[in-house]
Amino acid sequence: MFVDNAVVKKIEGGEVYDKFAIAATLLDVSFKGASCSILEAQIVEGCDGCNLKYLCGRVDEVVKDYREKTTMVTESFSFI
Repeated sequence: MFVDNAVVKKIEGGEVYDKFAIAATLLDVSFKGASCSILEAQIVEGCDGCNLKYLCGRVDEVVKDYREKTTMVTESFSFI
């Protein structure tokens, strides 16, 4: 399984995931969107048989929740 090394940090001889790097990645996903590399590579035909389906769904929910909680209309314009 591919894991981006930017989110893995070596601490005291072990490896851990950096929550800040994961959060920054999710922030980036909220702007750029995301795709599934195993679907693109045709390793699986659909999400229904994938063990990661639940996690992918939760990532989508986190990104949606982030957008809703951090997007604010500060002014509206009328050109009429």
